[in-house]
Amino acid sequence: MTILKIPIFRPNSKFMRLWEILIVSITVYNAFIVPFRISFQENFYGIWILLDLIGDTILIADILIRFHLGYFDYGEYIEDPKKIAQRYRYQLFRRHLIASFPGDLIARILLPNSLFIIALLRLYRLLRLPQFFQIFNMWETNVNVNPTLIRMCKLIVFIALITHWVACGWFLIGNSESYFGSGNSWLIENSLQSVGTTTQYINSLYWAITTLTTVGYGDIAPTTEIEIIFAVMVMFLGISMYAYIIGNVSSLISNLDAVQARYREKLDQITTYMRENKIPLTLQYKIRDYYQYRWIENRDIRDYYILDELPFPLKTKLALQLHKEVIEKVPIFQGSNPQFIEEIVMVLKPEILPPNEYIIREGNLGNEMYFIKRGLVQVFSEKTGSIYRNMVAGAFFGEIALVYEKPRTASIITLTYCELFVLYKDDFKKVLEHYPYFESHVRKIAKERYEAENK
Repeated sequence: MTILKIPIFRPNSKFMRLWEILIVSITVYNAFIVPFRISFQENFYGIWILLDLIGDTILIADILIRFHLGYFDYGEYIEDPKKIAQRYRYQLFRRHLIASFPGDLIARILLPNSLFIIALLRLYRLLRLPQFFQIFNMWETNVNVNPTLIRMCKLIVFIALITHWVACGWFLIGNSESYFGSGNSWLIENSLQSVGTTTQYINSLYWAITTLTTVGYGDIAPTTEIEIIFAVMVMFLGISMYAYIIGNVSSLISNLDAVQARYREKLDQITTYMRENKIPLTLQYKIRDYYQYRWIENRDIRDYYILDELPFPLKTKLALQLHKEVIEKVPIFQGSNPQFIEEIVMVLKPEILPPNEYIIREGNLGNEMYFIKRGLVQVFSEKTGSIYRNMVAGAFFGEIALVYEKPRTASIITLTYCELFVLYKDDFKKVLEHYPYFESHVRKIAKERYEAENK
């Protein structure tokens, strides 16, 4: 007889992401339905019982999965079943077990008419709420999702839950006062005791919203001491929520467009500087167009330097991923070992030029070569006016200058905005010092290309 062996799940796997969405959905469902049932004591049958059973089954299955869920400990991935089980038993197992206890199903069998008891025994499900916030916090660190949108969704769910709970509490107090209190309550005062559940809930929700938002129209008001005390508590809660929501919404809005805010601040500084120094309008427009291009195409005027805090090995891997293919197309670099390419990639300097700007002037001494990441350039002779060719993304030029002290044989001008990577001679020589056996190879190929171009 073979026993089904459950694999160890990775916390960032696709299955776990989908499973977390399922857990969040069930937790939110319980957080809305359970307080409603306790307060309004409605008898739920049919599809609602089926949803309860499905949700409870998934929560029980989640306990089993948590015993087989790997985790990271200070960057080290742990997949030892014993360590995983020990960690889960010590942290969350008891809470999850209590939250999954089917007390309401037992009550349905023993006390089928006690709707309040049945609903109250589902209150344990709300012990899963901390897991809801924990999952949302994990989603905020996911590189595939906009963290600001995740925070916004969490804030909306939080506000909706608080408002819903206050509405349910307000009705529960009013209903209890009608039967067990002084015989008077806000329900009786507003002739809502005998209307349908939908009408009662809408009015309770209306009171909750007006009180939490500190509007308080007064058309639905507390009439007993307990209702007044509850109303005062909700007012204090509303003041706190108001400050919390305003702060969070302001932060969310600023984060949604933080990059654009930095761009506008930079552009305003540049505009003010040019205006104060009486820079000609034509040059001002050209400089503004340049920064607007950088914003439109790159979304951040500092995009090339934003990852400077990465450790060197990660920065090298990222640079290789971005530029290795371009470097390997250059003839003088072909056949070199990977370490040489890595060092060359790390010394590349980014540069963006507007249209109609010279990159290279004919007759000038060259000290760098260029790789075109984006844009269109034209190679031509200023002496004869001849146009040799146009070059697009992926092309390179000026590599002879890395080896020879020779004047440039042609001029190159940008036809569009161009994003280039520059390899300076001094940087190239420093890298080449580490690979003396490769230096002769580089000089040989450079000589062949130089002679071929100057026949």
